[in-house]
Amino acid sequence: MGKKNKKKRLWSGYLEYLAVLCLVRFVALLSYRLASDIGGLLGRIAYFGDARHRHVTLKNLQRAFPDKDIRSITLIAKKAFENIGRSAGEFIYIATRRPKGLLPTLYEWVTIEGRTNLDKAVERGKGVIYLTAHFGNWELLGLSLGANGYPLNVIMRPLDNPKIDRLLTSFRSITGARMIPKKGALKEILKRLRGGEGLAILIDQNISRDEGVFVDFFGTPAATSKGLALMTIRADTPVLPTFIIREGKYRHRLVYGQEIPIYKGGDTGRDVFLNTGNFTRVVESHIRRYPEQWFWMHQRWKTRPVQTEEK
Repeated sequence: MGKKNKKKRLWSGYLEYLAVLCLVRFVALLSYRLASDIGGLLGRIAYFGDARHRHVTLKNLQRAFPDKDIRSITLIAKKAFENIGRSAGEFIYIATRRPKGLLPTLYEWVTIEGRTNLDKAVERGKGVIYLTAHFGNWELLGLSLGANGYPLNVIMRPLDNPKIDRLLTSFRSITGARMIPKKGALKEILKRLRGGEGLAILIDQNISRDEGVFVDFFGTPAATSKGLALMTIRADTPVLPTFIIREGKYRHRLVYGQEIPIYKGGDTGRDVFLNTGNFTRVVESHIRRYPEQWFWMHQRWKTRPVQTEEK
């Protein structure tokens, strides 16, 4: 029975991979605008067809914006689903423009702002941490950071399907970024930061109590990774808020913000709490300005503090 289930899972994973591969090759034949439009349409369809993630999205939005009426919440939710679809289509299209056409295509649709902030941080010689989130078309952000002239590392969790994981990794690393598995990554990352390299880190997802610290996010305590704060304290690495903002349907603006001051009071626990809260406020400020561009489908507040744990 065990062997049959294993064989069934293998075939299921292989068919899943073939479906993704066919989608990739189909999107590669389209124009950029058409790839984005089809992706956006599929995102809208997913809003109506994916009841589970629609429910999570609406619930999260109501928690974050209690002053908004249901009509406004629903509109943001639909646009958020559309953004995910468009982002997938755009990423696949651009990532398959290799090798010579990738960068010209990327920079045709992505403009850069605040480059002096990045260059100033790099001059310190202690590496750079790009603080970002699942916001806008974050996959294009990864491609852009990988092509900015400075070595980039990205912490990632491998997908359950190894074939799809290898395909996605090949796309994500095509502009030079190095993908580092999340498990046991801290030592490797600290080494690379001290060598002057960069790290892109997203701290907007739920995490376990053991791995995180609870900080305010849209007025509610949210379990947030403390890894970024620990790295900045240990390596003294500058942290730049770095976000890619969708402008209209097709264009994007990558913004390197000003370096975020790091609090070091000598008490590691308190320092981690204060810095993580500060990082999270930066993320929240961007989401408040462009709520339709964040990944609301994730159960951000799933882990609760012990004293308020929901049954």
